[in-house]
Amino acid sequence: MNPVVKNIENLRKQKRMTMKEIADYCGKTIPWYADIAKGRRRIYLDDMLLIAEAMKEEPSIFFTNKLSVTLSSKKTA
Repeated sequence: MNPVVKNIENLRKQKRMTMKEIADYCGKTIPWYADIAKGRRRIYLDDMLLIAEAMKEEPSIFFTNKLSVTLSSKKTA
């Protein structure tokens, strides 16, 4: 699973929010959110921003330090 989506799901569960609450806030369907959560649908930036807003969080919370370190430590050719 995409680490960002995993973080989104972990936070949603910590906040005890349902998929329906997120989907309703975003003006989408429950299957839309469920497909993102299960990795069957890509999450786009606009969707991520809406999901963060629904959770009353900054989108940066979805990105872990480990992910940032991994990306910044990649060597370019």
